[in-house]
Amino acid sequence: MTVAQRWHGWLLLSVLSAVMVFAWYGVWAEAAQVLDGIAAVVNEEIVTISEVRDAMALEAEQLHQQQNGATLQRALQELYQRTLQSLIDVELQLEQARKLNLSVSEEDVTYHVDRLKEQNQITDEQLQQMLQSRGLTMEAYREQVRRGLLVGKVVNVEVRSRLAILDSELEETYRQQRERYRIAGELTLSHILFMVPEHATPEQEAYIKEKAAAALQQLRNGGDFATLAKLHSEGPSADRGGLLGTFRSGELLPGFEEAVATLQPGEISDLVRTRVGWHIIRVEDKKAGDYKPFEAVRDAIKEELSRTRAEQKYEEWVESLRQQAHVTVLYEGS
Repeated sequence: MTVAQRWHGWLLLSVLSAVMVFAWYGVWAEAAQVLDGIAAVVNEEIVTISEVRDAMALEAEQLHQQQNGATLQRALQELYQRTLQSLIDVELQLEQARKLNLSVSEEDVTYHVDRLKEQNQITDEQLQQMLQSRGLTMEAYREQVRRGLLVGKVVNVEVRSRLAILDSELEETYRQQRERYRIAGELTLSHILFMVPEHATPEQEAYIKEKAAAALQQLRNGGDFATLAKLHSEGPSADRGGLLGTFRSGELLPGFEEAVATLQPGEISDLVRTRVGWHIIRVEDKKAGDYKPFEAVRDAIKEELSRTRAEQKYEEWVESLRQQAHVTVLYEGS
């Protein structure tokens, strides 16, 4: 998820959860006894306490439902500090956007507000009501959206546009992670089933096994598998000449896969005991496992590498902004 997507997602959650968290948020803020003020000065910009609490309100409400007492207070304190740092980072990124003369048009803001309404199936009136429940005007909300889009733009310029993934890196990743792209082999099997009752006596077990052994001997003497399956098999596949279907590794009953591992098409197994009874298994077709070719997974590898590298470069870039900035935290929460 890109920084712009994370920011925009927070905006959506903030608005759509407003009715649920607003009443609780007011109680929490009053209990903290600091209704508003400056939380931090970021170069020449400020982050207010109410901005921090507004951004953390949804997660704080969830913590309030899950915890209490000193544990709750510690969790809220940690959440406040994480949220404050996130907002400081946003201010640093917005300042960099201004230095680069980046901007977001009113048309872009309108497009994203309309997308919000469409995706969440809400009307203009419903959005207005949600905003009012948080004490926000439409103009203030559009400004939040604009800031989020501007963060996305500056990240694209400073981070994503500078990423370079070489073909040699993609090929090396494919070689290192080749097992991820394995295609399992397939077996098409038929069987003749001699069912054993769940609480069979030793005598019953021996009798059923003897019947299965006799059928196996007929097959080895040249008997037709499908004919004998229709005659003897007690499984639902008997009418199909015992045909079970095609399976991949891990899809067979315990004991089946081991019994046919070395068999070739047309060959039959020895007697195989499973939890349902005695089986004679025939391999109808066998396709060896393989690997997806590099070209088939190239784009997926590139996307994953790009995402991982972008996250790493983004963190490095934000850290460089922090190192160059003058930040004074005036309220660390309580």
